[in-house]
Amino acid sequence: MIARASAGLLIAGALAGSLAGAGASTHTPAHDGEFLVLAGDFHVHGFPGDGALPAWALRDEARRRGLDVIAFTNHNQRLAGRIGRFVTGDTATPLVLRGEEITAAHYHIAVVGIERAVPGTLSAAEAIAAVHAQGAVAIAAHPDKMFWRGLDEAAQQTLDGAEIAHPMILGDPISRAQLIAFTRSTRELNPRLAAIGSTDYHYRQPMGLCRTYIFAREYSEAGVIEAIRAGRTVAFDPEGGTYGDPDLTEAVDRVRTAAQPPAAWRRILDAVSGIAGMLGLLGLIVFRNAVPRVAPGGASPLGAEPSPVTNALGRAPSGETRRQDPLHRVPKNIVRSVHHPTRLPRFC
Repeated sequence: MIARASAGLLIAGALAGSLAGAGASTHTPAHDGEFLVLAGDFHVHGFPGDGALPAWALRDEARRRGLDVIAFTNHNQRLAGRIGRFVTGDTATPLVLRGEEITAAHYHIAVVGIERAVPGTLSAAEAIAAVHAQGAVAIAAHPDKMFWRGLDEAAQQTLDGAEIAHPMILGDPISRAQLIAFTRSTRELNPRLAAIGSTDYHYRQPMGLCRTYIFAREYSEAGVIEAIRAGRTVAFDPEGGTYGDPDLTEAVDRVRTAAQPPAAWRRILDAVSGIAGMLGLLGLIVFRNAVPRVAPGGASPLGAEPSPVTNALGRAPSGETRRQDPLHRVPKNIVRSVHHPTRLPRFC
């Protein structure tokens, strides 16, 4: 009974999520002076690979979340990114960019705009050089203290961006301080380093939970890459933190203030979807062993003694029944997003 109820909750969560996104219009990029202000998530994992959703579903989810651009960054492979670009095309919106998360023992680097996979056997500096040779950009992924040894000064001098807003910082001041410290130290060597916010989306936390606002001259892959390379970005986290150039953060505040929020019924259904889905999945995991296992032929549950009221065929006889920093600015009154998960994996 509990297992069936859990399955029902899971299905109800999926239906609620579908209804919340039904009919949602494509997000229209805002303008600020000569620039388009694009909302992006440059650390997204998809199927086939180490993410849950295929390319077409990721694009639809990105549209629901008000994103203008995403990058597929599966670990050490580009298959999902190639499929995503083939399915969505070069002109589909949101933009779907080809990428990879170069994954090594002492560093992770999210790559945007890559054509060929770069192996994780190289040093970080060598990997970044290989990325630049393809005209792509390299972003330090969740660079907390355990990755500082791999992301040495040679790598820091050539990085294009660093994730300073990532789900690992939510409710974790130590991780937040480490990502800020890495970005500050790298900017001393590389002043144009772009501040990046990414969700590291696999399946759980909402895509775009942490995001990057890009000040691009054109709505294209080339325009996005040029803006990251020039450092025209602002990173944003759901606790209200913004990271980047003060003039750009003010422009982002104006854009976010002018943006029309989702309808109340969409927000409610979105919250119901997440709660019901998580409870249903948890119920299936916890109570999966509560369902009796039946042996072939309809005999008694495996491992159980036969009931005295059953015959040799395992059936009951007839009639019987069984039983303000320029880099980091956080408002004083922090309002947590309804999507703020209570417990998240540190990173992948």
